[in-house]
Amino acid sequence: MKKLLLTAVILCILLSIGIVLHRMTLNTTSEGCIQLWDFYRLPEETVDVLFVGSSHVYYSYNTCQMYEDYGLAAYLLASPGQPVWISYYMIEEALKTQEPKLIVFDACTLYQRDSKFSSLSWESLISMKPSLTKWKAIQASSGGDDGMDRAGAFFSFPYYHTRYSELEKNDYKNTDRLRYNGYKPDFQKIPKSDLVRWKDVDKENFDQIRPVSERTEKYLRMLIELCQNRKIPLVIVNSPYLNHMEEKQTAYNYVSLIADEYGVPYVDANEDIDEIQIDYANDMLDVSHLNYYGGIKYTNYFSKWLTENYTLPDRRNDERYRHWTDVSVLFWHSQLNAKRLKSIQDFGKYMETLRDTPDSLVVTYHSPGGETAVYEDGQMVYSHMGDSDFQKHFDLGGSDLAVSGSSGTVRIMLDKKEYLYVEQGMNVLVYDKVAQQRVDGVGFDETEGGKAVRKRIRKSKIA
Repeated sequence: MKKLLLTAVILCILLSIGIVLHRMTLNTTSEGCIQLWDFYRLPEETVDVLFVGSSHVYYSYNTCQMYEDYGLAAYLLASPGQPVWISYYMIEEALKTQEPKLIVFDACTLYQRDSKFSSLSWESLISMKPSLTKWKAIQASSGGDDGMDRAGAFFSFPYYHTRYSELEKNDYKNTDRLRYNGYKPDFQKIPKSDLVRWKDVDKENFDQIRPVSERTEKYLRMLIELCQNRKIPLVIVNSPYLNHMEEKQTAYNYVSLIADEYGVPYVDANEDIDEIQIDYANDMLDVSHLNYYGGIKYTNYFSKWLTENYTLPDRRNDERYRHWTDVSVLFWHSQLNAKRLKSIQDFGKYMETLRDTPDSLVVTYHSPGGETAVYEDGQMVYSHMGDSDFQKHFDLGGSDLAVSGSSGTVRIMLDKKEYLYVEQGMNVLVYDKVAQQRVDGVGFDETEGGKAVRKRIRKSKIA
């Protein structure tokens, strides 16, 4: 009896150690993994609209916009190139803690053959909590011959145990690569060469039908039947993309037939490009994904379609959904404030914009030998003039700011990194207190007519 008790105690200790190590080393900055990591921290039974699928999902659907404009409490569970068998088990896992009123499944990867799927989406499985669902998902994904370490993936830690020497502050703060209820904004625009390549696509055979792979069809039907057995409405979608191919469209035609068979709506936004007002040159990140600007247009189009076809609650005044409010505010501060500032090239306009940017802490330094000043919420809280030695420290909660001058050198240090941009002119560093991160840093170079410079230099000598 004592031996059994001792064995049980040892196993519990080992399990506890494993859980701690897993949480410490889990790569929460990788795609797929971070979305599931954040999902586990949601209040139970608060997700009304659950999206699952590939990267098309986390680039296309702006959850902050859906909440702010329509009151929809949506969450995106997606990973790069996510096959339908992982989406199926993602839903099964999500239903353990959430009771969505609608599930939206992205059809993007359904055209691919089984051999085309890579290990990119394994990250989401590795971050899944150990359970029978996880084991089944690993079994379904490994296929038997692709070298996936099933046991290592199940216990997670074997995949990440070498990361202990690489852990950084952002692994714990989770601010470097934020996701907003799964959404990933990207402001880049598609290269012109890709626009030219896909400008005139021959669509002669696009009305043909090509069956998807046997494995894909099996799990697609399982996914549909899971939703129907749980009495959860399902919508199958395809967001806008540019690389239209016969291989894709003929497979999507087959998916549409399966959807019709089950009475499931299939919404292909590519049929409504003009209505959505998608401008490929400005609204695409690449040939397959929408950027932030395209996502705004498509999210509005799809949200309107959802609210017209389903009865979904408006959660904007519900205190239990404070999480969605907080995430939307964070999105504005960490992404849109940064984007707005980085688009400004004129010093006067930049400083004027900062005066209308609340919850910010700004450091300015005129090099060489000029004034160093710190502003909080538009009000100066510290200044130093001249070349005498000085030092001022600001505890920002999640970060540390130190401004100092010694032996003819001015240093502006944020979280042990030095920020200085021009040797002659005005240097500006902007920290957002809500986002708890630097949102911009710029120098306006007087030797080049006030040109904005955003590449850091190490130090500047005071004359």
